[in-house]
Amino acid sequence: MQTVDRVRQILSMKGLTLYQVSQRSADIFGESSPYYVPQGLYHELAAGALGPNIHQLVAFSRISNYRLVDWLAIFGFRLDAIPRLQLLIPWRRTVLLDSSTYDEEQWIPWFADRISKSDVPGIAPLSQVLRPAAPRRARDLLTLNKRRFLYAKVGWDDLFAFPELGPGSIVRIDIRPIPDPLSAIGPSASKRIFFVENDHSLNCGHLRRLDKQILLCSTCFPFTQAELRLGGRARILGTIDAEIRPLSARSGAERAPGTQTLSKEPAAPADAPVTDLQQLLRIARIRVGISFRAASILSQWIAHTFADQTYFAAPGTLSDYENVSPPIHHIQKIVSLCVLYCIDFWTFFRVAGLPVDELGHDPLPDEMNPRTGLPRNRPSNEPKHIGGGEKPGFLSTLIDQWEALPLFITSALPEISGLKNVSLSDIFWVGGNHNPIHPCLVDASLLAVNRRVKIPSRTTAPTVWEQPVYIVLLRDGSYLCGSCVLRQGILTVHPHSDTPNSSIRLRNGIDAEVIGQVTTILRKLG
Repeated sequence: MQTVDRVRQILSMKGLTLYQVSQRSADIFGESSPYYVPQGLYHELAAGALGPNIHQLVAFSRISNYRLVDWLAIFGFRLDAIPRLQLLIPWRRTVLLDSSTYDEEQWIPWFADRISKSDVPGIAPLSQVLRPAAPRRARDLLTLNKRRFLYAKVGWDDLFAFPELGPGSIVRIDIRPIPDPLSAIGPSASKRIFFVENDHSLNCGHLRRLDKQILLCSTCFPFTQAELRLGGRARILGTIDAEIRPLSARSGAERAPGTQTLSKEPAAPADAPVTDLQQLLRIARIRVGISFRAASILSQWIAHTFADQTYFAAPGTLSDYENVSPPIHHIQKIVSLCVLYCIDFWTFFRVAGLPVDELGHDPLPDEMNPRTGLPRNRPSNEPKHIGGGEKPGFLSTLIDQWEALPLFITSALPEISGLKNVSLSDIFWVGGNHNPIHPCLVDASLLAVNRRVKIPSRTTAPTVWEQPVYIVLLRDGSYLCGSCVLRQGILTVHPHSDTPNSSIRLRNGIDAEVIGQVTTILRKLG
């Protein structure tokens, strides 16, 4: 269906015509306002115009009472692409991610228990434990969240928590207040990993007290430390309680286009009130740590991703947004700025002075706004128990243990896992493995496994944390997970412990076989 026909049908469901929308927009906002919807909009769209600007879509939302998120999608702008693209950038500095789920009506793939909770082995592919079920609305799954977390991506230069956290890891931050955190900090590095804002930078690391100073420090690099002045320009935002850790072959020298240049501008106060859009953009850019030139290069990557050059922003344009205060009409530029500076769309929207309280609330039906994962035959009565059964089983227990579902990660799973098409057979449950033989597997719950890699590669990784990890299937049907080598038909699994001669030697293809290489680990911390 062409955009013009779709818009016409959507308006007709509310008993409206474009002429009536145009007249009402003139009555509400005025004909000289950027919110005014021209009567010739259909003709402009048919002629290949860029489409309505953000102000006109606000008018469409208010007058029709349909959600702005849906109107944006009708014209090709799906806001859930913002957190997805933020996730894909290998940031040099640690950044807070936009963890919003913008379209709560979208369909999320879902599952049901295949076997009882008591029969789940210590290590097993999820295809042995779960089966595909009908997709569920994001809004239904969000009701399972027990509390709110922040999420961040660890920068390649942030080494305060290495090797417990790897560069490029996605971390979850418990933001519950810590009663008297200073009393728990001693002269040695803390066991907890804290998420700290210091001036304009964010860091994940350990804390220790030295005389009257609090130091952000590393347990691996003794000379990597920074003094914190808590209560001033530094504050503890929370503690890291979980990590999604990629185990890819990328080196720390690799960078995303445009992320290699750090800003040299003075720091912004940690708690500086944001009064206008120009200040928001400047503070956000400084905290992300890229220059106008670097951000412009990165915007070219965004434009390439969407195959739309309008997403590109020249260095001068980015500078003008912070200094000259030009109005931002194009939705493409807004999306780019949100991705580049790790701003969530609604924060941008409010600070820009757009009337968020006057937007429509009704979701568009799926027939008008085709959503990914839309089930062909939707059941009239969906099961009340989202976990998949009448009694809490494996899936429900897992959700309860994690307390929240980070749905914003869903669309980026192929890139995060390094797997083109992620299936239940590619994800392994390891939460029942109480004696892991590799440090990365301590408190791990799930692994993504590249099942195409059947032969362990030789490695010269300097630390055990950086060595490749493999899933090995034993002859009795059980699994091992750890580092291993294959020489002359003998598969040797190396448990990393203080016990001498503890390696496990197996005849490859007879006693055991390599199922695949671990690409990503989901684990809790502490």
